[in-house]
Amino acid sequence: MRALFVLVVGLGAPGLLPALAVARRSPVVVFLAPLIGALMAAVAAVIELGLGGSLPADYAAVAVTANLAVIAWWLAAGRSRPQWAGPAREWSVVTVVVVLSCLAVSLNALRSPGIGWDANSIWLTHAMMVYGGHHELLTGLQNVAYQFSNPDYPPLVPAAGALAFTFFGFANLHLAVDMTVLLSACALGVVGTGIAATGSRGHQPARIAAVAGAGAICLVGFAVGALAIVGYTDLLWAAAAVGAVIWGLVLPHSPQALGVAWICAAVASLTKNEGLTTALIILVLIALRYRPLSRPGPAARTWAERVAFVVLPALPGLCWAGLIRRIGVHDAFFRSASTESPLTRAGATIAGMAAHLAVAPVALAVLLAGCWFLRADRQRAQLANPAWLWIACLGSLVIIFATYVAGGLEIHSWLLNSVNRTTIFAQVLLYSEIAIWLVIAVEGAVSRADSEPFTRTDSERSRPQPPVRTTSDQLRR
Repeated sequence: MRALFVLVVGLGAPGLLPALAVARRSPVVVFLAPLIGALMAAVAAVIELGLGGSLPADYAAVAVTANLAVIAWWLAAGRSRPQWAGPAREWSVVTVVVVLSCLAVSLNALRSPGIGWDANSIWLTHAMMVYGGHHELLTGLQNVAYQFSNPDYPPLVPAAGALAFTFFGFANLHLAVDMTVLLSACALGVVGTGIAATGSRGHQPARIAAVAGAGAICLVGFAVGALAIVGYTDLLWAAAAVGAVIWGLVLPHSPQALGVAWICAAVASLTKNEGLTTALIILVLIALRYRPLSRPGPAARTWAERVAFVVLPALPGLCWAGLIRRIGVHDAFFRSASTESPLTRAGATIAGMAAHLAVAPVALAVLLAGCWFLRADRQRAQLANPAWLWIACLGSLVIIFATYVAGGLEIHSWLLNSVNRTTIFAQVLLYSEIAIWLVIAVEGAVSRADSEPFTRTDSERSRPQPPVRTTSDQLRR
């Protein structure tokens, strides 16, 4: 309950106005607000490392600045600000209830008093450093004895844990783990509401299928990333990245969907290093989708907009990466060269990744069937070409593959300890792809069923009818 209090009051309340400014009355607001709060806490941790101060003071400054900026924008825009035709209120309520229920079932079933190895050696330790202030954070990350455990990792999770310690102290270290679990649930909630939005403009059966898919992806997400329950952060960055793909590369164009995608990408980039690289891939694709190469107008301005689409959401993560290199901290995976041949490492990596991507052939089969039978239905729903989603998935897998091949750790033990977590993004994304095609299929079937009676009636009317015989005709006979 203490972690839930911090999530709602410490993160959700400061993030509520920005979430409403971005998503309006969409059900995603419920899950987006705490993520925005965590994002502001991470920015505060970046400021703490780079400029000094403490997390509570820096977080308060960031939160107040962000909320004042939203209020100023609202007052300046007034009635001219763009509106978003979101789902009906009753469907918004149903979506939130279903998603929250599925998340609650997962959290209750997976509840564990334990703390994982990475949670102890990385995230809890980093949270204590952030809680200790600038000097403690700087000297802790630079400590030579601590170089074995990835001191360069981004600060979103440690900042959320440090904020929880600010509220309730160190009496219960599991409080920081609980914050990681709840933030992972919020990220999955953003994914679920994105899937629900794919059917919000359709008939009632399609809306039901979309809401069911939203709940199912929450269950699947915790099934794939079950280690989140003991404090691992892989599900958090992966779910946030999947949310960025769905809102930015699947749903119809809109400023609101773009804003949600940017926030999700920023959360992923500030959660883990692979989240930063994946977020950059997704942001480049979003920039190309919203500002295509065929876009008319001045080339310099269009390219400046594309660069801004990538750099602005990724700026906090890039600032952290730059700061961490500036203070002399480097990635533990590339500190030494491997004695194994690239061919050996590549073969082991392919086998290890394939073992956790059993959903890929199923998703590919669904993609081919959908493109063959449901292409027109997808276009009517105004959803993006599925190529965007698949390019994001393959791009992330290529980066993970290259990391394993080029890294310096012994490949088999490295894969044994991590490949089940580095493939979470691809797994959740492909399960989401299957759910989206299911919604499209239901909507297409309902649309064709509705139009069939009208088509049959029209054809019957077009058939030649026998002449109507009058009474005089009958008397002649």
